[in-house]
Amino acid sequence: MDVTSDDRLRSVVLFGAAAAVLVVGGWWWRAAAPASTAGTAVPSAAAVPSVGPSVSTPMERLLAAEEPDERVTVRLDPNTGEVLRVRNGSHVVLDPATGSITDIEGDPAVLFPAGELPSFQMTIWREERELAPGQDVTRQASNDGSRYLLQYRCTRPGTLAVTSDEAKINGPARIDCDGTVANAEVLPGAGPFRVSLTAADRPIDIQAQLVALPPR
Repeated sequence: MDVTSDDRLRSVVLFGAAAAVLVVGGWWWRAAAPASTAGTAVPSAAAVPSVGPSVSTPMERLLAAEEPDERVTVRLDPNTGEVLRVRNGSHVVLDPATGSITDIEGDPAVLFPAGELPSFQMTIWREERELAPGQDVTRQASNDGSRYLLQYRCTRPGTLAVTSDEAKINGPARIDCDGTVANAEVLPGAGPFRVSLTAADRPIDIQAQLVALPPR
């Protein structure tokens, strides 16, 4: 074999070896490269948009659980700020001119849980005073066919007793003086009636009012 043939054979072998290195190198690069995030990549759970609206606050969670056209009444806990549920039928009607309450529907206990007595448009009488142990205060009212709501509360350690003449009181007859508002429906007889509030054992501060509501 002459020199020219040897050179040509050597060139063919080198070219084949170089091509093999390129093929193997390309295969290794594709195998070692990280998977592409485009095209067929599966999105993470955090990237998938939520089907429903974002709900973050207690008020939003409460409203999101209700039917779209359902009326919901809520109140806030005055001590913690927590949103508390009130059943749908409980609400008050306000006089737009004065802002005072003209009517209520539902259980007054869930609408007036604590604090000062609310302002009603048809307040028959309102009492606020200190009572010594055993002392009482008595107020009288006529019966004109209205619905009557008696609200009472007391503060300082002690107990308040509530009694009536010529009327039935559907509410607690004795309450502890922790400031909580007690509510009672008053069912009078045919004529005037009286309500008495008595300090049972210790000096206490009382607040009480009798209000008339429209007949149902």
